[in-house]
Amino acid sequence: MTIRAPEDWVAVLAALEVGDRAAVARVTNVITGFLARYRAYDYRDSWDDLCQEVLISLIRSARRGALREPSAFIAYTGAITRNALTDWIQRERTPESSAAWGELRTELERRNPDPLLDLKRALGELPERQRRVVEAIYLQGYSYEAVAKRLGMPFGTLKRLQTEGLKTLRKKMGIERGSS
Repeated sequence: MTIRAPEDWVAVLAALEVGDRAAVARVTNVITGFLARYRAYDYRDSWDDLCQEVLISLIRSARRGALREPSAFIAYTGAITRNALTDWIQRERTPESSAAWGELRTELERRNPDPLLDLKRALGELPERQRRVVEAIYLQGYSYEAVAKRLGMPFGTLKRLQTEGLKTLRKKMGIERGSS
């Protein structure tokens, strides 16, 4: 099957379903573009596996009829990629091994003999949703899956709030990421 115009994503999906290498390469380029946009460089070694997961999800979605509008293909692929990456991160990391939290804690201990007072104050100043996510993951030790379920939010939202919360904490506490 030949692919017609670059905008004809229905034809690309049809070609993908029959194993057309050009279609696989084309969709893989879109997926890796999203992985780069999401700054998933720590998982660069896993991009092929992530791409395969997303390709399978796209084919299943097409077979179910979820991809009826060709103009929505790119946004749909971005959402599927983001969700697959978030799931991958959740499977690969535990809250205790989070490098971001470890950096923050180390820097707090270096700068202040009693960092818990500053941390408690800074946590209290976070927007409520960010505070609830950060506390549940890092202070209460819940898994990403448990926090998402408990707070009723998708993994992507959870991860975004976690990242924003840690960034806000660093800013409020005068800590630059990666400084020693």
